Parts: sequence; structure tokens; C-alpha cells
Amino acid sequence: MTSWKQKNTYQEFTKALEKSSNDKRNYRLIKLHNQLECLLINDSETDKSSVAIDVKAGHLLDPNELPGLAHFNEHMLFLGTSKYPVENDYQDYLSKNSGYSNAYTDMIDTNYYFTCSTNALKGAVDRFSQFFISPLFTQSCTQREVKAVDSENKKNLQSDLWRLFQLEKGLSNPPMSNFGTGNWDTLFSEPSMKGLDPREELIKWYETHYSSHLMKLCVFGKESLDELEQLAVDNFSAIPQRDIPEPHFSSNVWPEDAYKSIIFTETIKDLRQLALTFTFPEQDAYYNTKPGNFLSHILGYEGKGSLCSYLKQLGYINSLSAGFGFSAPGFEFFKINLDLTTKGIGKWKECLRLIFNYIDMMKKFSDNPPEYLFKETQDLAAIAFRFKEQGQPEKVTSNVARLMQKPYEREHILSGSHVIREYDPHCIKQSLDALNLDNCRVMLAAKDPIEGVGELDQVEKWYGTKYRVDKLSEDLLKDIRNSSSPPEMHLPHPNQFIPTNFDVEKVEINEPSIVPTLLRDTPTVRLWHKKDDQWWVPKAHVYLVMKSPSILQSAKSSVSTRLFNELLLDEMNEYAYDAECAGFAYSIESTGDGVLIHVKGYNDKLTTLLHQIVSTMKRLHIKEDRFNVIKERIERMYANFSMDAPLMHANVSTYSLTQKAFFTFEERLEAVKSIKKEDVENHAKEVLQRLYMEVFVHGNMTDDAAVKISRDIEGVIQPSALTEEERKSLQSSLVPTGDHVYTKEVPNKAQVNSAIEYYNEVGDVTDIDLRTKLSLFAQITHEPAFDQLRTKEQLGYMVFSGLRKSIGTMGFRVLIQSERPPVFLEGRVEHFFDVTVKGLLEDMSEEEFEKNKLSLIEEKLEKPKNLSNESSRLWLELSGGYYDFHRRGNEVESIKKLTKKDILDFFYTYIHQSSDKRSKLSTHLVSQTIPDQYKDLNEISSLRPANVVYENIDSYKNKTTTSAHAKPVAPIAQPVIEN
Repeated sequence: MTSWKQKNTYQEFTKALEKSSNDKRNYRLIKLHNQLECLLINDSETDKSSVAIDVKAGHLLDPNELPGLAHFNEHMLFLGTSKYPVENDYQDYLSKNSGYSNAYTDMIDTNYYFTCSTNALKGAVDRFSQFFISPLFTQSCTQREVKAVDSENKKNLQSDLWRLFQLEKGLSNPPMSNFGTGNWDTLFSEPSMKGLDPREELIKWYETHYSSHLMKLCVFGKESLDELEQLAVDNFSAIPQRDIPEPHFSSNVWPEDAYKSIIFTETIKDLRQLALTFTFPEQDAYYNTKPGNFLSHILGYEGKGSLCSYLKQLGYINSLSAGFGFSAPGFEFFKINLDLTTKGIGKWKECLRLIFNYIDMMKKFSDNPPEYLFKETQDLAAIAFRFKEQGQPEKVTSNVARLMQKPYEREHILSGSHVIREYDPHCIKQSLDALNLDNCRVMLAAKDPIEGVGELDQVEKWYGTKYRVDKLSEDLLKDIRNSSSPPEMHLPHPNQFIPTNFDVEKVEINEPSIVPTLLRDTPTVRLWHKKDDQWWVPKAHVYLVMKSPSILQSAKSSVSTRLFNELLLDEMNEYAYDAECAGFAYSIESTGDGVLIHVKGYNDKLTTLLHQIVSTMKRLHIKEDRFNVIKERIERMYANFSMDAPLMHANVSTYSLTQKAFFTFEERLEAVKSIKKEDVENHAKEVLQRLYMEVFVHGNMTDDAAVKISRDIEGVIQPSALTEEERKSLQSSLVPTGDHVYTKEVPNKAQVNSAIEYYNEVGDVTDIDLRTKLSLFAQITHEPAFDQLRTKEQLGYMVFSGLRKSIGTMGFRVLIQSERPPVFLEGRVEHFFDVTVKGLLEDMSEEEFEKNKLSLIEEKLEKPKNLSNESSRLWLELSGGYYDFHRRGNEVESIKKLTKKDILDFFYTYIHQSSDKRSKLSTHLVSQTIPDQYKDLNEISSLRPANVVYENIDSYKNKTTTSAHAKPVAPIAQPVIEN
């Protein structure tokens, strides 16, 4: 009996879709006459709409003559259609309606999505659907957008992630070996030399691979399902259905000599990675049993007796992960990744042996896998799905459209990737049997030469990565096969953190509160609490920040805090991993002048985990061997920063210049080298002896439970109080009036890109009228900045603009990463302000101005989408020190009053280069390898004479003043409890 019912020109799926009991949204699945499946999602309370399409066509379908064509096609679809020929019309429409869009090209699919305000859905859908009906692929855009793809590729050339990804792919059979990004040579110059027209080839590829029956559509809105259905039918029925078979690929993904081989390769950063890849049974067909998930849980387990725990005890690894690798219809991979220590890189063979020892131990149980382990995995998956938080609309639509491509029963579209329905020992054994030496390829990657390894005598074509491939020696294979698992390794014990109490006391609420309650306010602790009043899930968040003046005394004290945090996480890992498996999460990180602990998950057992973290922090005994491992890892992290992208360096440099107390990565690297175990122990005692704590408890917890948490923390830490002066927040260094340029070389000599951050500081962050003018200016100029600097001028792939907020101050910034020199980029940013923005603001109609105001207002009024979203919003107000819980509503009232003249005055006072009142700081990261075709730009470009140039951070900061400390915007209420 069919599950589809014919309705006019489309069909409707008649079975109910299995959804989370926490999911209040309504769903309907339809299939248009062109065989396009569409999931409609109605959320009557949403303030954002979204649509996504996933196309089953990725870079594995690229033609041999044009590598990267699928990716290039993704870029070109955004740049005009027959109905909307203006190339930035789509982005401009979204920008003016509180929205944005994005897309990605994967191996087997390409995913497009957008979000916008609810009243703009119809116009956005009309524009979006035309991508798949009548794209223009104009000649003028073609060559220009190839440059964007080329810039995107050059961004990745010094990235180890991309280099290792392509090396592993390239040593596979076609089409797995395809180069998916593309560049100028593959998409323009080489095809042209062969007599191929890139635009014609693009159109041919699009018409060969884009068909409605290979697409999945998801539409999310506040409209009724009937209205959403009509919207989908009206706009997407015209997508052509072509006679194209669904793509399927050979399971023969590796050449014969790849099996039992090892790839040795070098890295850009100081990394040490050992990766095992196995060809594996396709898992989509087993979605009801999920044997691969079960195996990845056991192999990736980090608790007592695990492979990870034992390798850490030996000092061989920093971390281990296990799970699925690349997959496509026809093949799948399973991967085990190890991040090796200095000691571990010399013991890589022993690491291999121990991995297979553990797998062999698992195989002893393969005929009858421990059912309690499977039951745990099944129960935890069911609990997670039952209480799954509702996501942001654009994340929902993008993900659901992708999952609709899976061969799930249609009623399982929402649950198929989560729920484990059956226990099938045969499936588990079949998958486990695939994890064997004969079915494996190994990769060992490191920056420095590896002892006993010959010359890396081969070079990967696209990224220039040096490598060599050897067969695993017979002696090593024999040693692995003849060895047995050490007694320290065993299967996981039953998980004690699985929650059992899911009670939620739900009451009728007229309007959720936006202000947490101050329960306690003592010299050592301030406790805030908000009982969940809108999500009604058995979950909670606890934020605990501990502030101490000892943390920022020097680079050494700052780094000692970081080391202590990492040692605490290391000590907690074995105990707390069960909690993570059971749906809890925790983090411990530095916040400048403090340490932030954040614990979230089911309220049942959350306090147990928090108490263990705080108790361990108080009594941590640092082991010499773990200290050495953690210190070496942190030292490498600081050293590796020099290899990060220029844009990251520009951003961090600006942060260094604008913060009163900030230590550069170079200062931290120098400091960490001299730190001893005793230094960290003494520093930790000093920090915990005198501090001030702020606690926020939010979720399914009463005020009594919150008070108990805060008193438990106090009882464990027992700190002395800080003075009022010591409790004050950090401060910013204010940009002096005038034009200032800080210039610095990009440390990585092989990096062809430079970068600029152009920052105009405008004033006090608590000045609400100034803040809303800045916000509206950023809203108006966001899309034009991208369109002019990225799309039209093609300065680089990475172009961003927007607000920059700091303690006490705020401003507007433009960031660009480019092969062109920063002095040239500075000129283009100022030309953008002087011509594009000036013309835009002066010529803007009142109607357009009001549209932009409305878009910003809708953005400010956007509601949180789940408990986590609301928690992070409230914590942002608390941790910032301003306690401005009514900020969004007050900003909306301020925005309503703004006039076009207000924004013009703002522009000419704070942004335009003619102003004698503006405070401009631009950070230039200059490549040591500027490409030849752009070197003359360096010679013919110059800064305006008004600019003062600095090459030293201190020489600049000596001319700055400091901002005010953060303080509440209004007097805070008296605490409910006296102590």
C-alpha cells in the first residue's frame, strides 16, 4: 500500500513523521510533480524563516578537464538569474530583511540555504528558487568569480587540514582523488588553452547534474502547512526534471597497493598525527541498528580501561578520536586519529600495535557483543532525541535537506540519524570484521623528519605537500598479529551518569522573564538564577567565573593559568567522559582576568559533575609526566600561531593594540618555556586563595538548588575576598584621535596572502543612541561592502565588515585577506567609504532607509530558540559586567527615532577620512611573498599623509588612554538571600 496520496499536481506523504517529544513544530512531506521532495515545517512562534535545498551533485562529479567545477557552480548561482538579473539582488534582499545565506560543496552534494524575517519569506523564496530554474551564468561574472574561487583555494594552501585531506584523496582512485576546490588554472586558463569555454562547460555541467529529482527541499516558516505547501508548489515546481541517474560510485576506492601501506608526510604547523583509515560497510543501509556508531563509541571511549586512557598513561598521545570518514553512495571509510606527543611520534609502531590489540579484544566479543553496552548506546540516543533542543531555522533546514538524501524510510527523516531501533549482533560483527590490517591504510604526519623514515621524495599536485608511501613491513605486521591486549585495556564499564529523573514542573506563564534573579551577593560570590519558564526540558546550565588579580600580573601568570586549566581538564577527562557520553558537557577556559567553568546537561546528576570539577580544581596534584605533556602541547600551540592565516594575525594584533592588558603569542611562547610544575602549583594556590566568583544557574533548577550549588562551591574553594578595586573589570586602550597604522610581517614566509583590519572607533559602548547609529550603519553597509570589495573588485575571498565591541568602547571594522599589499587594500577601503558608502547614504530614499531600520529592529527582537541560546544570551550580559538585560528592547526604541541625517552625520564624524574627529586604527599584515603581479601595487600605493605608522605595539599603546571599567547600566536589585 502506497504512503503517498495524490493532491492536484503533487503528492502528500500520509504517515506521521517520527519527531522528538520536545518538538512542538508541525511537519508535512510532499513530492512535487517534478519528483522534488519537500519537507514543510510550521512554527507559529518563529520570528525567522528559512529554506534550504540539497542537490545530490558534488565535486566527485567534476569533469577531468575542469577540477572544481561543482564548487564554481555553487559560487555562480548567487550572481543573477533571468528573473532577477542584478548580481547582488538576492543578497541585498536578504540583508534588508534580517537575513543571510550560505552554501557549501561537498564530495557528493551541494547545500544552499538562507534565513530571513518571516514577512520576507515569499520574496526570498521567489529569488532563491530561480537559482535552480534560470541562472544566468553571465560572461562578466564568470572570469571574476573564478578569481574568488582561486582566492579561496590560496587561503587553504598553507592549511594542514586541507593539505592532508587532499593528499589522502589524491592517493585514491578517481573520482575520489578529485581536487574539489578548483583554482584559476583548472577553471579558466587550462580549459581555455584546450579550446574549452569555461562558461559553456559550466552550463553544460549544470544541465547534466542539476535535476529536481536529485534535490531535497526544506521550507520553514510561521505560515500554516497549507500556506507553506502552496509556496513550495508555486515556486519550485518549475525546476526541470532531467533524465539523470542518481550518482553511485565504485567501492574500489583505493588502488591495490594502498592496502597495508603507510603515507609519511610533512605538515606546515608543528603537528604529530597518526591516522588509520579502513574501507567500511556503507552505514546508511543500517541506520536502524547503527553498528558503526556503536564501534566508534567503544573505540573512541576515553574513560578507565580505554585505548585512549592507556595510550595517555604511556605518554604517547594527547587525544584520540574514532568514527566515520569520507563516504558516498558506494563506499564508506572508518577512521581512527591520534594526536601524538613528542614521545609518541617515536613510538608510532607501538601505537599501531595497541590499536589493533584493542580491536582484537573487541572481536573476542563479536559473536555476542555485551548487550549492556549496546543498550546504553541505544538509551542515550533515545534520551538525546527525546529532549533534543530546537535549532536555529537555517541550521534545521540545511541539515534536514541533507538528511533527506539518505535512504531512510520517509517517516524517519527527522529521527533516522538519531534513534537506534534494533540490536543486531550480526551487523556489529560484520562492521567490526572490516577493522583489520588487510583493510587499512595509515598516515603519519609531522613537521620534523621522523626517525627511520626515508626521504619524502614525492610532491602532491595541488598543495605541494611532500610525502612518501611505503608498505607496512612484514616484521611490523607479524608483531601486531602475534601480540595481545595488555590487561590495563578493557571494554567500558556501565555508565553511572545516565540520567533517570526527567521531571519538569511546568506552570502557566504569560510572558517569559528576561531578567535573572539575584539570589546572593556577598564579598566572595554573586549568584544569579533563572528558573526555566519557556522550554520545559529537564536540563540546566551553570556558569561559574572565578576572577583573580593574580592571573594578569605577567605573561607567565597568564600562561600558568592556561596550563592549570589544561591540567585540570586532563585530570577530569577519564572520570567525566561518561558524563559527556550521557549528554553532559563542560568547559574550563581563561577569560582574561578569570577562569570560566561552564557545565550543561540534564539537571539530574549535573551537580555531581560540577562538584567533581571544583573539588578536583582545589586538590589537583600535578603529575610530572602529565605536566610535561601538557606544557609541550601548549608550547606547540603558541608556536603554531605563527602559521595561522594573515587575517587571524590581523585580528589578534588589533586586539593586542586595543586591550590594556593583553600578552601576545610571542610573549606567551617565551613565558611557557621557563615555567615549571612548581610554578603552576604555586600560581594555582595564589589564585584560589583570593578571588571573586559570579555564578549563574539557569534551567530546570529551583532557587534552593542554585543556592546549594553556590554554597557548595564556596565550601570547597573557601576563598578570601578581593577589594572593590580588584573586582573591577578589565579595560580597553582607546584609539587616539587621528589616523594610525600598525604594520607587521606575516610570519609564515610561504604565505602569499596579506591582511588588513581597518577599524574606526566611535565611542562609549554604553551610549545607546551612538550604539544604535553604529548598528544601523553596519546594517546598511554590510552587503555593499561584500558586493564592492569582494564580488566586484575581487580583493580576496575573505571580506568582512561589521561591529567591533570591547569593554567600554565600540567601532566599525572592515577585514580583508588578499594577495594584494595592505597599503593598497587601505586605499580601496577608503575609496569604498568615499564613493560607495557616501553615494549610498546620500542617495538613499526614505523608504529604503526605513527598510533597513525595520531589518535591524527585527534582528534585535529575535527570540532565543532554545535553552542554550537563552543561557548564552543572559550570560553575555552578566559576564560583560553591564547587566543590561533590557538592552535589545531599549535599542529598538532608539532605532525607531533614527533619521537618515543621523546616519549621515555619524558617517562624516566617525568613519569618513575627511573627519578631524575620527579615531582610525588599521592593522597591516604584510606578506613576505607578495605575488609578482601585485608587487607594483605596493610601489604605486601610499597611505594618506595623515597616517602615523607604528611597527611596535608599545610605541602605539603609549599614546592611548584607557576606557572606563564595565559597570551595571542601572543599580542592581537587592539579593533575595542575605548571605
